[in-house]
Amino acid sequence: PFSNTHSLRHEKSGFLDISLSMFGSSQVFGTRASSPDAKRAREEKQIVLPVTLRAVEVALAQRGDSGEELKFFGAEPSSVVVVAMVESVVRQSTGLEMVLNDATGRIKARYFVSDGAPPEDVVPGVYVSGFGGVRTAPALHLSLNGLRLVESADEVSYHTIEVAHAMLRLQQPEAAPPVVKQATPVAEETPATPEKPRPDAAAAAPALSAAPVVVAAPQGVALRAKVLALLRDEATDAAEGLPVSDLCGRLAAGEADVRACLGGLVDEGEVFATIDENHYACV
Repeated sequence: PFSNTHSLRHEKSGFLDISLSMFGSSQVFGTRASSPDAKRAREEKQIVLPVTLRAVEVALAQRGDSGEELKFFGAEPSSVVVVAMVESVVRQSTGLEMVLNDATGRIKARYFVSDGAPPEDVVPGVYVSGFGGVRTAPALHLSLNGLRLVESADEVSYHTIEVAHAMLRLQQPEAAPPVVKQATPVAEETPATPEKPRPDAAAAAPALSAAPVVVAAPQGVALRAKVLALLRDEATDAAEGLPVSDLCGRLAAGEADVRACLGGLVDEGEVFATIDENHYACV
C-alpha cells in the first residue's frame, strides 16, 4: 500500500472506474456521503487513471489556455498514477521534492507527509509509484498523495500496459454487439390422414429418403463466444495459442468469418496473435 493517509483500492481488472464497463476495471478512493445518491455521484467523479509523463505533456498542450479541466484521452481523472525513476530528491521536514523520469518525459513532484518524517528509502536511482494530481501553479508539478517504492521491475512494464489499455478503452469504447437476424420459423402444417395404398401401388411407390440436416455455422455473438471458449480452454497452449485452421475446423465456420471475429477480439483487447498472424491466444 501507499504510505499516506489515503488508501488506494487496486482491483484486479485495472485502473478505470468509468461507464465503459471493459476492460470493467476500477481503482477509486472510497468516500462517505450523506445519502446513497450523493455517494454514487461522488464516486463516479473520482477516476484514477494510469498515465505516462508524456501523456501529461500532451494533455497540457491540448488544454492550452482554455482553463478547462485537464483531460486524458477524453476523460477527466481526479488523480493519476505514475511509475518513474527518481532523478533527484530534496528532503524537507514536511515532505520530498523530486524530479521523476519514466523514459517518456520528466516532471517535478512534491510529496507532503502529514505525520512523521519523509521516507528515507526514496533516493536517486530508485523507481517509485505514486498517485496524485497535476498542478500548474506555481510551476508544473505532480502533487502526490501517496508514494511507495517499486518492488519489482515487472511493475514498470505492467504500468505501461495499463496505460495503453486505459487509452484504448477510452478512445475506442466497446461497440454494440452485431444484431443477428433470426430466420422466420415456417409454420408446420398438420398432415392429412393418408389413404391406405393399394397393394400394387405400395409396391411401386419409391422409398422416401430423409432430408439431410444442415447445421448452420455460428455467426456474430455466437461465433465470438465459441472462439473465446476454445481459446480459454486449459488444454490450449498459452504460449503458442490455437491456429486459425483449428478454429475453423472445430467451429465449422468459414476462415473469413473466423478471422473477422478474431480481428474484433484483438481490437477489444481480448485476444492477441502469438507466434504469427495464424495463431491466437487469450490475454
